[in-house]
Amino acid sequence: MKKFLFVSVVLLGLMSCQNSTKNNKQVISNTTQEQQDKKPAFDHKAYKMKGMIIAKTTFKTFKAKIAKASENGGLPAVVDFCHDNAMKITDSIGQAHHVKIKRTSHKLRNPANKPDIDEEAVINEYLKSQKEHKPLEPIVLKDSEGYVHFYAPIKIKPACLSCHGTPGKEIPENIYKMIKEKYPQDQATGFKVGDLRGIWDIKFLDKQS
Repeated sequence: MKKFLFVSVVLLGLMSCQNSTKNNKQVISNTTQEQQDKKPAFDHKAYKMKGMIIAKTTFKTFKAKIAKASENGGLPAVVDFCHDNAMKITDSIGQAHHVKIKRTSHKLRNPANKPDIDEEAVINEYLKSQKEHKPLEPIVLKDSEGYVHFYAPIKIKPACLSCHGTPGKEIPENIYKMIKEKYPQDQATGFKVGDLRGIWDIKFLDKQS
């Protein structure tokens, strides 16, 4: 009888330990799930800062090289430079930062820069904000494949009008002729200072889960 009672006590103890272990596992599992639920999908602020730095770096690079081309050969040299080197520059800077840099617009000059569905949506949102006189702020979004994109507006500055203003007015006739020869389907004219020229799309190549 004593032996039976001893075995019963041991069994009850083991069962109690097993239940306690299961309960502990359940608590740990619930806590882990709660932590995952609270964890943000990705750090918007960090990607925004990185995107702004890369966009500024690319813009400064373009500005310096265009200024040099202008000094050496005026507007014709600028048109030649942009036609031959624009995409090479964005590709080179993109590789250095492990991103893909694209400039696109609702009024294209180079058909190779045609916007995809996501870019078109961002452009339309910026155009709407511009029409309503709202500030155009950078945007960070994740695409359907898990890649993070930094989008930012590109606005027309006074110097841009020489190639993107009104033909025969800001754009000299000989320059407009060159542009049409290089870009027969050009739509990127008629802009005014402050207009939305297009957007930056900087795609980070480290896919997020």
